[in-house]
Amino acid sequence: MRMGRQIGLRLVMAVVLLVAVAYGASRVGVLEWPRQYDPLALPDLATPPTFLTPWQLSLADSDIEGCAAALRRAGLAARMAPTRGFSSTCESSGAVLVTVLSKARLRPEEMRCGIAARLYLWERNVLQPAARRAFGQDVAEILHFGSYSCRTVRGSSRMSEHATANAFDISGFRLAGGKVISVKANWPSRSVESKFLRAARDGLCDWFNTTLSPDYNADHADHFHVDMGWYRTCR
Repeated sequence: MRMGRQIGLRLVMAVVLLVAVAYGASRVGVLEWPRQYDPLALPDLATPPTFLTPWQLSLADSDIEGCAAALRRAGLAARMAPTRGFSSTCESSGAVLVTVLSKARLRPEEMRCGIAARLYLWERNVLQPAARRAFGQDVAEILHFGSYSCRTVRGSSRMSEHATANAFDISGFRLAGGKVISVKANWPSRSVESKFLRAARDGLCDWFNTTLSPDYNADHADHFHVDMGWYRTCR
């Protein structure tokens, strides 16, 4: 029994050593290491997410130029936006101008690059598959209330994540055939549209620290709010 454990431990150590050597070789250009499994690489947004994707997104949050490059590699014409605002508590910096994700377009909006990257992953891997299952067609447009807004949280003196473009509000979707699905109009029902909206909301929870829907309070009766603030909740 002890000998079996020793052999098993040696095999594990050998595998770990082999992986470490291979990864080190990839860092100096000797081997090609898949980006989606590289803990020091920015995310490859056009490939299926892996267990490392959230960590890679955290790297992108602190590397704005690298984040914008990741968006461009995925096919987005991500253009860096100028800093807007007048103080550290009310300033849009490190933002990109976004007009389309993997397929769905949106009214041009400036937002933190990390927000754009997460929206892209959600739209590609959650929203579009859910739309095809429910309606047999893609989402052509994401309707929204925007990202940057210099204001406090309603009923509070605390600054909103919108004040630093670290949030985004989604009001509905337009399908490829022209049908509009509205959070305000369709959430309360038990229709296929309502089920689709709930699938979209649940998917947002996987990518953002905070996701608020009509289930949260009346202030969110007409939109989904997502942000990357310190507080984590999905409601």
